[in-house]
Amino acid sequence: MKILRIEEVCRFTRIEEDVILRFVNEEWIYPKELVELGFDEEDLARIHLIEELRQDFGVNDEAVPIILHLIDQLNCLQIEIKKS
Repeated sequence: MKILRIEEVCRFTRIEEDVILRFVNEEWIYPKELVELGFDEEDLARIHLIEELRQDFGVNDEAVPIILHLIDQLNCLQIEIKKS
């Protein structure tokens, strides 16, 4: 699993560093490495999802954590179903 630094994430996602830092500060994403802000593929997917919700679907910032929470619950349920 490759860990990307924030500069690499910005280049890859074409999202400004201050926006990604805001996502971290809002606790919408949790970098794998907190000290140097290292992000993995899961973090990149979540960054893309958040930006898509905000830009493409017009979701306001108050609704983002609610949607993320619901998606996380669905993912947990899928894992539980696969186990049984």
